[in-house]
Amino acid sequence: MATKKKVRKQIQAYAFVDTNIYLDFYRAGNEANLKLLERLKPVKDRIICTYQIEMEFLKNRQSEILKSIRALKNHQGPILPAILADSAVSKTLKEKTKEANQKTERLKVRLKGLMENPNQNDQVFQVLEDIFHSESDHVLTRDMPIRHVIKRRAWRRFILGYPPRKSNDTSIGDALNWEWLIHCANRLPGKFIIVSRDSDFGSVFSDEYYLNDQLYREFSDRVGKKSIEYTHKLSAALKRLNVTVPKEELEAEEESLKETRQRESDSKHSKDQTLDEILKELLGEDF
Repeated sequence: MATKKKVRKQIQAYAFVDTNIYLDFYRAGNEANLKLLERLKPVKDRIICTYQIEMEFLKNRQSEILKSIRALKNHQGPILPAILADSAVSKTLKEKTKEANQKTERLKVRLKGLMENPNQNDQVFQVLEDIFHSESDHVLTRDMPIRHVIKRRAWRRFILGYPPRKSNDTSIGDALNWEWLIHCANRLPGKFIIVSRDSDFGSVFSDEYYLNDQLYREFSDRVGKKSIEYTHKLSAALKRLNVTVPKEELEAEEESLKETRQRESDSKHSKDQTLDEILKELLGEDF
């Protein structure tokens, strides 16, 4: 008599996605991430979210779009010697430059449309609105009575200096998001993943991601033996949610992350240099 194979029950997974990941969809060089946005749609009911995330997204969305608009500059084309000005090559270059500038202007019009009517023109806004206004119990909204309990807990951990909290934080936003995640993890069966690039949630070393030690211990103490992970990659969360992500999209996201880290590193280096120059000017050669 043939024995029946035991069907292994699949463990449900839930993801908390931080605001900086959502804003990445507007940043230059992140076209590949838009495909990941589309993959969020089928699993939007398993995204843990708060009205704090929605507020931060709406607060910063326009500024990210404006950065993209400013990056679209008209091309002047190469300056050729006068003796070549009437050549066939010169005419072709002028035509290509004119064509590029026309496309740039059309892109500016599209970006303006994102600002004026996001409900109709902005696919990122549309997908995220569905997440922010989901009827799921694990999406914290301003009309849910439990918000008062979550805010009190968040305020307490903020004044005690508990993570997640940056050294210069003046709001309890991160603390509120964490307390809501703990609340949801206690109620929902399954495993959990945090997608964020904020260093107050965790660290990255040799392409491995580590949840902050205090947060990991606190999660274990308050929730129990449920699994929790931390990552910078939206694709990693999608895979935990059983969404298939093609190899080319994984590679594109990895390349995008490298570019983002390089920009952040260059920005920090530039600020450090500026500070050094100021100190040298004030203190002279003694600095």
